[in-house]
Parts: sequence; structure tokens; C-alpha cells
Amino acid sequence: MMQDQNILKFDIENPDNTNSEFSTDNSFEAISEKEEKPSKFVEKNQKIYSKNDSKNFENILLCYLKELNEKTITRNQLLTQHKKTLLQLFGFGATIGEVLDFLKRNNFVGITEETLKEFLKKKK
Repeated sequence: MMQDQNILKFDIENPDNTNSEFSTDNSFEAISEKEEKPSKFVEKNQKIYSKNDSKNFENILLCYLKELNEKTITRNQLLTQHKKTLLQLFGFGATIGEVLDFLKRNNFVGITEETLKEFLKKKK
């Protein structure tokens, strides 16, 4: 206990003494300097992007936007978007059952007979 008090007294009298084995210096300054260095290190090593990279980035984002848009479309919006094609199919003599079978064979589900009947009623 007496030794600790002597070390504290010594540290207070000699704040520049960092070689002391029993130093009570918390060295907050050293920690804050270490924290600052990585941010400077990151800034120096940031990748520089070319115009081609920028265009590629934009294309990727546009593809993602398109994906999100496709995920949020309702069944009625889907039918309305492809109204012309559906009407052509039915105009060539395809039945609702045939269209549904073709969709199922191609792993497209969610369109029902009732939905197509409603679609045809609205479009006639």
C-alpha cells in the first residue's frame, strides 16, 4: 500500500516518466491516436473507380431496381401489362385451361381460372 502511494506520488511529480514499470498512466491519448490511424489508413487506400466502374455500378443498381419492381407487381397488373398477348392467345382459339396448363408446365403459378375469366370479362 505504501509502495502504491509512492508510485502515485512519483507519477504525479514526473508526468513524463513513461518507463516506470508501475506507472498508473492510463494513456488515453495513445488510444485515441491509435483509433485515428485506421481511418487515415482507410482514406489513403480507398479504391479509385473508373468511369466504366461507375457505369457498371449504375447498371447493377438498375437491375436491382427492376427486380424489386417485378417482385411488387400484383396479379392484375401482370395481366394488364400483358393484355395484348393474352388477347392474341384467346383470339387464336386458346382456352383458359390451355393457357393455365402451359403456364404450369413452365413453372408459372399464381394465375387462376377465375382470374383469367375476370380478365376476359373486363377486356371485352
